[in-house]
Amino acid sequence: MTSPTGGALECGSRPLSSPGFPAMAASSPSSLTPPAVPMELHAGNRDRLVAALRGHLSASGRPPRGLVLLQGGEEQTRYCTDHLELFRQESYFAYLFGVQEPGFYGAIDIASGQSILFAPRLPADYAVWMGEIKPLSYFRDTYKVDMAFYVDEITQVVQDRYGDHGKPLLFLLYGKNTDSGNFSKPASFEGMEKFDTDLSILHPVLTECRVIKSDLELAVIQYANDISSEAHIEVMRRARPGMKEYQLESIFLHHVYMYGGCRHCSYTCICATGDNSAVLHYGHAAAPNDRTLNDGDMALMDMGGEYHFYGSDITCSYPVSPSKVQTSTLMFPEFHCLYTETVPCFPC
Repeated sequence: MTSPTGGALECGSRPLSSPGFPAMAASSPSSLTPPAVPMELHAGNRDRLVAALRGHLSASGRPPRGLVLLQGGEEQTRYCTDHLELFRQESYFAYLFGVQEPGFYGAIDIASGQSILFAPRLPADYAVWMGEIKPLSYFRDTYKVDMAFYVDEITQVVQDRYGDHGKPLLFLLYGKNTDSGNFSKPASFEGMEKFDTDLSILHPVLTECRVIKSDLELAVIQYANDISSEAHIEVMRRARPGMKEYQLESIFLHHVYMYGGCRHCSYTCICATGDNSAVLHYGHAAAPNDRTLNDGDMALMDMGGEYHFYGSDITCSYPVSPSKVQTSTLMFPEFHCLYTETVPCFPC
């Protein structure tokens, strides 16, 4: 990066360009604006779940009543330290309630469709570290649920409001994620033994609901794809031999956050060049996107920004050196022809 007179621009006494790294092209501003996401998106998700559960219960000869109860994610510290890792909400809970904060529970009455949030009761002195402690009315109004109480009131609220037919039945989330092999954690709280529980129905029904996206969900996913595509183009535009793979990752992360409001990514960024492109999950802590780009390298970039819990997943491959573009352009039609001939059920 140079000044109008041709010298290196400086911040204090340190030049912004370094002999160890090649100069990069200036960043391009985005044409996109982060959209406001209406909480009707999550209300619609709850409505679809209630309808699906009513149908499932009726088909099996069971009364269509009971409470769906989910436990949201909890903040985690870095091992034994007091450093809190950046929190990201548990996905099933986010799908139904859109809550950003940790420590929440959420309930949905199958009979009426009413929704309840249970917020952690935080002591007043937490405000010193966390800012204003929000009242229950804030969570009720912000997340567009019917009622809001504190977590330590779950037992009393459920007994008082939903005990007319005897012991209330709680449908809890428990099931295996077939990709990871991990299991969803069912909600637990003090006094849970006072209720009947079902661990078998909610997970498959809710998972099936998540497969089919609403128009509001599709709009958020489209935005995540758009800003991530724009970031990929920026990475492609600025990549040069002599750069580090992590610089490409940095360009992507900066663009989706600076211009797109994406604080999280869908997964760890894979910025692979050379032989690293053959490693499926390259970019992890033991292979941290740290190779130097060489002239003649092909780059494989697999990165996706996440916006309001909805993610993108984009992979693209291209030569690092502009001089190699012509060769790659000649190769692509041959590859495309081979692909369509051998995999006809997956048209490009």
